[in-house]
Amino acid sequence: MKRKAAALAPKRRESELTAWLASDDAAFTEKARRLASAKGRAARDRLLRDGLAGEFAARLLSQAHGDSQRQIESWRLVGQLWAQEPTQELWRAHFRAASVESAPPSPKSFVNVPLAPIVEALLGLYGRDALAWCIYAYLIRSGPAALAISEAIVSYAFAVDAIVEAIEAALTELEAEPDNHPGGIPGKVASLLVRRIAAAPRPDNSAVAKISSLTFSREQTAILMQALLAAQLSIGAAPSDNLDHALAETAWIEADDALARALQQTPALREAIREPTELSPLLRSQIGAIVQAIRTSAAKRELEIEGSPGSEATFDPVKHANDDPRVRSIGRVRLVTPTVFQGRGANRRVLRAADVEPA
Repeated sequence: MKRKAAALAPKRRESELTAWLASDDAAFTEKARRLASAKGRAARDRLLRDGLAGEFAARLLSQAHGDSQRQIESWRLVGQLWAQEPTQELWRAHFRAASVESAPPSPKSFVNVPLAPIVEALLGLYGRDALAWCIYAYLIRSGPAALAISEAIVSYAFAVDAIVEAIEAALTELEAEPDNHPGGIPGKVASLLVRRIAAAPRPDNSAVAKISSLTFSREQTAILMQALLAAQLSIGAAPSDNLDHALAETAWIEADDALARALQQTPALREAIREPTELSPLLRSQIGAIVQAIRTSAAKRELEIEGSPGSEATFDPVKHANDDPRVRSIGRVRLVTPTVFQGRGANRRVLRAADVEPA
């Protein structure tokens, strides 16, 4: 009799699990919450062992969309199981096999919910299609939470242009919500791009990685982003046809202009780290690394500067910008930023005119 009862126990447990998987959303979510908890390991292992984990994963994903609290809870559980050791690979395989097209509500809806595991799950399930959501989540979080999200994004090694496209989408969504505009976005954007570029197998990783600890103003962030993106463009690719060649030429024109603007700032940065200020030795070293990275990339594109900020010169409409109407009628000007030239010998030309003011 005891042996018969023991034999029936597994069938009874399987029947209970099957009934639970078919229960209404509220009952299912409550059971799923207990299953994903620290005390639910035995139940999780039983689902895996009895071949019901796939059905559970599909059910959890199928209700993990929209804006309701239950759907937020479902995505929290998806992220929790996605990262659950030591069976995470088994759970990930079941979630992927479910092939359920699902999306979480806005990251703003996840109050007091860790977003990094959800970001991991989304990128693992939907790849680039989930990148804008994940970057939006990164931009509205701060401190260790934001760092964990950025690490998850960088670990998937998306192309830099994919990350830039997703950043644009996230910023567009944020701009549409003026009442929910978190601070520090320029620094976060710069940090994410630098972390992604530093993660690539490049010989100057150590120098580039130092940049990620700096906090930049909005203008500095734009300059740095453009310079780093310019340095990432391939210089050895041969055009396959006229259209490709035209697109490549356009990309290089934009990249060279961005790099030239960054190069114009390097004398001021050099002067800042030479003067006796309150800058720490570490910060001086990091700024020096930025300057060196920009100058190295500029040299590859045959860019060089002429003139020192603060020096005076005779106004030259070719070398000097004439945006300031006062400089057109005077002979002497003071340089604010230097002139940037590109090319060698007869091909040398002014790429960016120097910013000047009346002397």
